[in-house]
This record gives sequence, C-alpha cells and structure tokens, in this order.
Amino acid sequence: MVCESCGSSFPLERVRNMDSCPVCGEALWESVAEDSEEEVLSFGEGVELGENDSFDEDKIDFWWYEIREPKTYGESDPGGVGITCTSCGHLSGTSYPIARTDKFLLLDPRGYALCSNCNKELKNHILSKRPESWIDPRKRDMWVKDYENLPKCPICSSTNIKKISLTNKAASALAFGVLSAGHVSKTYKCNTCGAKF
Repeated sequence: MVCESCGSSFPLERVRNMDSCPVCGEALWESVAEDSEEEVLSFGEGVELGENDSFDEDKIDFWWYEIREPKTYGESDPGGVGITCTSCGHLSGTSYPIARTDKFLLLDPRGYALCSNCNKELKNHILSKRPESWIDPRKRDMWVKDYENLPKCPICSSTNIKKISLTNKAASALAFGVLSAGHVSKTYKCNTCGAKF
C-alpha cells in the first residue's frame, strides 16, 4: 500500500484496518477522507503514538543510516536499523521499523534503545535519516585533540615548523664557534616567520 499524499509504503496487512497514514495523517482510503474531519497519526491497531514522538528535527533522538532487511542473515533474522546518537555520534543498532518513508523510520513505541556511549534514551520513536553533511564527531574531535598537541611557533602560532637537525647544529658550531650559541640551543625553526625556539 502506498500513501498518495506522502508516498510512504506500508505492508497491506499493517494498514488494512487503518483509516489514515501513520506518517502524514492523510486518509488512506477515499471514503475516509469525506467522513473524517481530523486525522490522527497511528501505527496500527493497539499501538499509539507516544507523547514524545515528533517529526520535528530538533526533537529527534537518533538518526538512522542503514536498514537491514529481515532474513538477511537467515530465516530467524528479524532485521534491524543502524542508528547514530544525535548527541555524541555513537553508532548502534535497534529493531526493524514498523513503517518507513524515504526520510523517516517509525519504530514500535513499545521498543527501547539506549546509547551505550552517553546513555541517551530513545524517547522519540521517530528516526530521521542521518544528514549527508554529518561528520563523525569522534574523528573530528580526534583531529582537534591532535591539533592541540602539535608544537606551534610562540611568535606567530603557526604549525608550519621544522626541527633543527643535529647535523645543522654541529655544522654551525664548527663554522661559527661561540657565535652559533643562539642557533645551537634552539630545537625548532618556524617556516612562516623564521623564529627559532
């Protein structure tokens, strides 16, 4: 079954007894549109939308990035979803969705997920697709940490520096003697401003 309003597809067995689309709330059957004045989001008979469930991007707890279809790894495989915590970027997994669109997955509100890194709990059972521009914060933070530990020029703060070799120091000491003390006692030379430190 495909909703004509939002284009979401659902198994016919799940939506047969439903009057409205669980994603957009529009009527699934033409006769229902005439009879009902107010559509309510629903995930099927006996399953209601929780008070924290929302399509608002600011209220999304986890993004999804991959869907493993049921029976991928054998008959007993129920399928699953690869998820990313919106707070810390930790990757995890959860159960197969009840319904889905191109951008959103609808998980069973009776389900439970918890980020094993920051302990963020899945309160909103609607997952949004992870943004294309997303960068793994662990990789981004690793670069920031490495940058903080890089030696920098004390004059211009450039990291474009070169270590003064022992050979260079020895040659200076032989050629200039006592006059090379300022060069020999330094470890690095800045390639940007020329300072030695």
